[in-house]
Amino acid sequence: MMRTGELLRHLAAHRNSTDRLMARARTLSPEEVEASTDPEVLRIRRMALAVRGEVCRMRGFIRLRPLGERVLWGRISPHHDVGFEISDFFARRFPGKLIVLGDGRRSWTSLYSEGALHRQIGDGLSSTLADISRIMDLLAEGSEEEKGDGVTGADEKAEKGRDGGEEKEREKGQASEAREGGGMERSDLWSVYYRSQDEPRKAGGRRYSGRISRRAERSASLEAERGSATTKLEDLI
Repeated sequence: MMRTGELLRHLAAHRNSTDRLMARARTLSPEEVEASTDPEVLRIRRMALAVRGEVCRMRGFIRLRPLGERVLWGRISPHHDVGFEISDFFARRFPGKLIVLGDGRRSWTSLYSEGALHRQIGDGLSSTLADISRIMDLLAEGSEEEKGDGVTGADEKAEKGRDGGEEKEREKGQASEAREGGGMERSDLWSVYYRSQDEPRKAGGRRYSGRISRRAERSASLEAERGSATTKLEDLI
């Protein structure tokens, strides 16, 4: 059952929402929304459910990609005004990281830090990411200038890093020798790899990607991966 606050939020985000529908929705209880047969109430319910469904799809299907260490971005093209609801969701999931979502015409940027949520809307994903990249480059240049004042300390750290790297290389070599001495036979390795690729299905069953509508794939910019499995042989070595 949809609560009144959730109903109003989703209805307001619908692209066909009107002031009259919003006023009517404010007078409805959750029970009336769920059980009423009034055509207008049914329309309000369908509109709210459509928005909620789009939010759920995009939360589940969107692919976030890193830009540096502090930025995650993804491509979405929502039919309704839900951009900030999705970006805010991921901002709370990844505190301190800048979440940038959008398409060629719009972008939504959210940052959750120190208990506060910061937002900004942009003209497009590409332009927003370009602006962020320029700011990151300027910050990196300033950081390099500050490091230049402590060259001696940096040299000492580099020397320690080289010593530590040599030690790690020796440990890797010893571990590799141990694996070669007690590793599995080649035929056994191929047997494990073959079983990892096997995905038994029920007779007449569809692939998971067949249950996702093309409209949902396009709105979430989802590119379905083809093939039965994605395990590679080197993952087992």
